[in-house]
Parts: sequence; structure tokens; C-alpha cells
Amino acid sequence: LLRSLQAAAVAVSAASLGRKTETISEGFAAASFIMERTQATVGNPLITAVQYALEQRAVSGQPFPDYQKVVAAPDASATALATLRQVNALLTEKATPDVAQGFKAWLLEIAQRTAAAGKEGGNFWGRGAVQINDAERAILHEIAQILDVPPPEQMA
Repeated sequence: LLRSLQAAAVAVSAASLGRKTETISEGFAAASFIMERTQATVGNPLITAVQYALEQRAVSGQPFPDYQKVVAAPDASATALATLRQVNALLTEKATPDVAQGFKAWLLEIAQRTAAAGKEGGNFWGRGAVQINDAERAILHEIAQILDVPPPEQMA
């Protein structure tokens, strides 16, 4: 389950590699959102357990993977999508429907937050850049299909 969080973010970033600062912004946005406690996340025992595990990892000083290197790997997108497929199957088989659906919706929201974190394209001054480009929109739809959750409303 822990790998699925990074997979949701990496799938988006790898679908539309931007400048280094954009990729870093996307990784930071995903990490910040993952650790955010909301009414939806607190009510889901899987999300709470994952957040706790990540907190313990950080407290113990275990390093986290370099997001930029993970995203730049040649097979980053395919690996991320494969991870999401595996997690979808695991959740469908092992979790209650409500808990599974909540976790999958959370994964899609991680992907959405990643996509919205950095403007893509445009010139040196950022003119012509868009918040979410076509490649990111397409991967968000693909992630929604993989996880069997409704696609993001603003992208539908």
C-alpha cells in the first residue's frame, strides 16, 4: 500500500516531465497532501495506518526515495501504473468496499494534487503554461479507470 502513494504521484509526473522545479513542486505537493489529515482520511483505517507508517519512517530517519530520480526512470510510468493495478486488486480482495473505495479515491486525489502542483509548458517566463496539461489529464483518467473510481470532475 505504501508504494501506491508514490505510484499515484509518479504516474502523473512521468506522463508530462517538466522542468526540475516543476517536478519537485509536484513531489512536494503529493507528500504534503498524503500527510494531511482530513475528515475523509481519519475515517479510513487504511489511510490512517499508511500515514502513521510514513510518520514512523520519517521519525526513525529512514530516507525516502529521490522523487526526481524515480520520475526520470525510463519505466517510471509503466511501473507506477502496474503498482496501482496491483493495489486495486489487493484492495478489492482484502478490504471492505467502503474502506477500499475511500483509499482508491484518496490515491486519485494524490494524483490530482500532483497534476495541479506545477504549471506545465509555456515559455521561459511561464507564458502559455497550463495548470494541468493534456498528458496529465489523460493519465488522471487512466488512473481513475485502473482504480475503478469516477474520473476527476474538472477533467470529465
